[in-house]
Amino acid sequence: MKYASAGYDFALIANNPASGTTGQIVAEIQNYENDDFRQAFLPSLDTSVGAVNTGKLIGRNNTLSNLTDQQLDQNQLLRNTFNNAKDTYTRQGEINEWQAQNKLDTLFFLQILFLYFFVIIVLLYLRQYMVLDGNIVYGIILFLLLVVAGVLWNRMTYTNMSRDTRYWNRRYISTDAPVAVKKCEP
Repeated sequence: MKYASAGYDFALIANNPASGTTGQIVAEIQNYENDDFRQAFLPSLDTSVGAVNTGKLIGRNNTLSNLTDQQLDQNQLLRNTFNNAKDTYTRQGEINEWQAQNKLDTLFFLQILFLYFFVIIVLLYLRQYMVLDGNIVYGIILFLLLVVAGVLWNRMTYTNMSRDTRYWNRRYISTDAPVAVKKCEP
């Protein structure tokens, strides 16, 4: 015997009224349909909850990924800051070296000037006591003056024209110099 809805054959029920009251039959049918609904709905509800949880996990993963990217960017910024600071300290060291060598060059010239004046004093003292002739003394003084002027001119022109502005010990070579161009033969 096949049952119609909720396992009941309504033709049998109609012919056999003693099998139960109509309210009981309706209640059983509703329970059966509710059970069918639950059986159909609960898996979809579980799937929906799973989809919501999966969405939350994806959202959390994206948040963690964004936080990781932000942390990596911040680390890169710090690394760049340290590199820039290192470059700044390196450049400051170069500037300090340039200034120190410039002062040494100035001191070199001042020492030569001091020696020039010391030799002049000695020569004038020797001329005063007639040990050396005046013409010889003035000739030596003129020669030493030319040497001092030559050293001064050499140091000034080398520093202003040829010395590299970044590294004291390097000579700057102009790029305006003619360059030999070798033509390719066909």
